[in-house]
Amino acid sequence: MTDQSKQFPPKVLIIDLSMNYGGSSSRVLSFLARGILGKVALAGLKSGAVIQQAQRLGLPVHILGEHKADPRILSRLVHLIRQEGYQILDTQNIQSKFWASIAAKLTNTTLISTINSWYANEHGHASIKGKIYTALELLTNWGLNLYITVSEKDRQSLLRSKIPEDAIELVYNAVEVDPANISGDSDWLRKKFDLPLQSLVCTAVGRLVPVKGYDVLIEAVQRIINHVPEFVCLIVGEGECKEALIQQIQKANLEKHVRLAGFQNRETVLSILKFSDIFVMPSRYEGTPIALLEAAALGCPILASSCGGIPELVTNDIHALLIHPDDSIALAEGLLRLSTDRKYAHTLGQNAQQKVQKDFNINAQVQNTWNAYQKAWSRHNTQA
Repeated sequence: MTDQSKQFPPKVLIIDLSMNYGGSSSRVLSFLARGILGKVALAGLKSGAVIQQAQRLGLPVHILGEHKADPRILSRLVHLIRQEGYQILDTQNIQSKFWASIAAKLTNTTLISTINSWYANEHGHASIKGKIYTALELLTNWGLNLYITVSEKDRQSLLRSKIPEDAIELVYNAVEVDPANISGDSDWLRKKFDLPLQSLVCTAVGRLVPVKGYDVLIEAVQRIINHVPEFVCLIVGEGECKEALIQQIQKANLEKHVRLAGFQNRETVLSILKFSDIFVMPSRYEGTPIALLEAAALGCPILASSCGGIPELVTNDIHALLIHPDDSIALAEGLLRLSTDRKYAHTLGQNAQQKVQKDFNINAQVQNTWNAYQKAWSRHNTQA
């Protein structure tokens, strides 16, 4: 090991070339906000949601390009590493990993790949996208020093892909939410989205993509509105499935019961969650979803799919009501139960809030991430 490897902490550049805002974006911003001054920054696309939010928060940001296919990304990244002296690259998605793996090789920089959701699990093992992303992830490991993953489920997927156990660090997502500091009230929520004042509001938060299962959620809502006519579901997020979901809502005549709320900044999302009656996550796969942890931190009763890392966060019938993914009947039954048995729902919300406060501490997450960085940097310097 060289003397350089002892000079911790090194300078870290987190690279996120995504356009849409997701749970990984919240994780990155939370870490940046608590980062050591001058030691960590974010690089991404000019119009990327996470970059724009970081700029609004006054966090350190570098622009690598206008869009994902911008031919200047690699040259700008290499120049940035050399000019600013970055020693670790932490990539947040496959596009970032592709360019960073080349840049790391050219600059002899430590390379980390953070897996927020293993691609074959998220997109499906049989899907073309899942196969391509998984293959590309593994093919760009020539200079990789460490994987960081956010769930045991995904850690096991990496192990099955022949990644050595000592090259993987599991760092669970965490949140820091103080309900007392969140503005608004129940009337504010209903007025903001033009809902009837007596609405029972169920909220889902996440990108409008197939893995989130919002098509199944709409089917479930259709099953229960005759039993709970005041039920309204807000789906917060943007994505490729927006038009398909709009058509599904219109075809089922659910315009009064399902609202696509679009992208909302984190402060607004937290206010929505605080004053919602139910939080629902009907995903087909998740790592350790930030939105679920935030809902739990705010004491919002949770109904979620028992998939991916979700059962690692909450226990069925204690902290949340968990159902099998892709089951609109079970989802409808869960929504009906939480809508009608409010005492049970309240108990779940309280239990989840206590668990998040105890087990998913943001300070521990930040320290564990720095520990992983130190491990990766030491591995790199030992191998150099």
